[in-house]
Amino acid sequence: MLYVAYGSNMNQRQMARRCPKARPLSGIWLQGWRLVMKRVADIEPDPRAVTPAALWEITRSCERALDAYEGFPHLYIKERISMALPNGRRAKPMAYVMSGPRERDYGPASDGYLASIADGYRDFGFDDLAPLRAAQVEAISAMRRAERSGRLDEAALSPPWAPGLAWGCE
Repeated sequence: MLYVAYGSNMNQRQMARRCPKARPLSGIWLQGWRLVMKRVADIEPDPRAVTPAALWEITRSCERALDAYEGFPHLYIKERISMALPNGRRAKPMAYVMSGPRERDYGPASDGYLASIADGYRDFGFDDLAPLRAAQVEAISAMRRAERSGRLDEAALSPPWAPGLAWGCE
C-alpha cells in the first residue's frame, strides 16, 4: 500500500522504529496541499500550495502501527490523495489528515518535533525548510490572534490528541 507522509513520518529513522517493514520510495510534492501546524503537522487543501512529502510502501502491520501513532480515527482520519508519481503514473496514496475542523488547534510545534521533520526533509532530498518554517510562523501568529481576541482557552493549549490514545507505538 502507498502512504504519503508530510510530518515526522518523513523521518526515516523514526519510521524504521515505528514500521520496520516500511520501504521509502521517494520524495514528492503534494500539489494543492498546504502544511499547517496544530502542535503537530497537518495538511489542508490550498490550490496554490505545494508541500514536501515522502512516499512510502507500507504493509498492513505498518498501517496498524501508524493508526495507533496517529490517533486514528480521533485525531487523524485517512484520506486518499490523488497525485502523479515520480514515474508519471497516477495513484491515490493514503495520508493522515486531522479529523474535523480544528481552527482553534493552530499552535506551534515543539523544537524536537520540528527537528524530526527537518531530518525527514533531508532524508528525502528536500533542502529548503521554508514550508516547515512558514507553517510554524503561521501557527504562532494564529495563536497570538486567538490570545488577543480572547478565544484562546485552556483546551486550546492541551495536546490535540484524544486522552488515552497511544501517541507512540511499541
